[in-house]
Amino acid sequence: MFHIILALRYLKGKKKFFFTFANMLSLLGIVIGVFSLLVVSSVMNGFDTDMRNRVIGSKAEIKVHKEDYSPISNYNELIEEILKNEKVIGASPVCDIELMIQKDNEMSSTLCYGIDLDKQKKVTDLLNKIVVGAPDEAALKNDGIIIGMDLSLTLSATVGEYIQLTSPIGTQPSPFGLLPRSKKLKVVGIFISGMPEYDRVYTYMSLKNAQYFLGLADVVTQIEVKSVDPAHSTRIAKKIQSKMKDDYVVEDWSEFEANLFQAIKMEKVIMFLVLALMIIIASFNMSGNFIKLVTEKRVEIGVLKSMGASGKDVVKIFINIGAIIGILGTFIGLVLALILLYAQMKYHFILIPVPGFPLQWLPVEMRLLDFVLVPVIAITISLFTTLHPARRTAKIDPMKIIRN
Repeated sequence: MFHIILALRYLKGKKKFFFTFANMLSLLGIVIGVFSLLVVSSVMNGFDTDMRNRVIGSKAEIKVHKEDYSPISNYNELIEEILKNEKVIGASPVCDIELMIQKDNEMSSTLCYGIDLDKQKKVTDLLNKIVVGAPDEAALKNDGIIIGMDLSLTLSATVGEYIQLTSPIGTQPSPFGLLPRSKKLKVVGIFISGMPEYDRVYTYMSLKNAQYFLGLADVVTQIEVKSVDPAHSTRIAKKIQSKMKDDYVVEDWSEFEANLFQAIKMEKVIMFLVLALMIIIASFNMSGNFIKLVTEKRVEIGVLKSMGASGKDVVKIFINIGAIIGILGTFIGLVLALILLYAQMKYHFILIPVPGFPLQWLPVEMRLLDFVLVPVIAITISLFTTLHPARRTAKIDPMKIIRN
């Protein structure tokens, strides 16, 4: 117990203030480091989750396709087999094809998805993202098409107007020879996914029209699947894969958008390491402060040893000093981070002042791992910082101190 009492006395200034100025700087360094790490990690988690939800909402959570990307003819049987998995809540057949899209003199390229709208709305959030129009399965089957807002602006096309779609690959015979397959479709809906690159490229039509442009009969290119929890989609995808033949490939969102999510993960790791340097810098400040403290307290340390205190007792005193600063600084930083993050989650007071940006406020997601890992790292660094100064006390000779 006397180790802690003496550690607290050494932390106090001459005027019995809470901490000396040097110790306050060490404490503040730990507080700022822990606070910054937790806040930045939670914000990066928020962006990561928001991006994942946008990707899954616009595309799919899990995709099933042939290994050689050839058409799937027995897709209805595969969907029935996939839906037997209790973790799967929806499966939809999809035909994807690249087309040229034109209205008057405006032209663009598009990645068009042929879908069964009633099944697709169980797999993605497409209908929740439509801001103009109210399309249904009948409208799509009646040569309707759903386009993104950015593509709508590029073509100057809105709901009720017709646009021309042409397949640069698929051809059909005519009196003039083989011509590209072409068809006029009516815009029945406009969506905003929150991903500008999707809004510029993606369009949705009926499954039958997509098969027409592919020049194929009743086949699809892939099956899109939704599970009960996107966080566990990798495990669910593996279960689905185990039920499939070897020539089928089952991918979850982290695989078919691997570049995007790997970039986010790498950015978070680098940000974590950079901010962790703040704690390391604070630990150097603590180390220098403790070395100075050992020099100032040489006489007191010598007296303690002459009174029977062992070298281990003196070392424990300085380790307790580091532990007090580390634990107290970590606790304060943790509490401040929790207050700020909880306030942001509830009141959204930190806005993103970027016109057209899909997010209006800073996203936040607090994860238990971060709130365990960061405090452990901070306290561990604080304890290791005290080892070198504490060991120097073992070299102090009490007899020499008394003689001098």
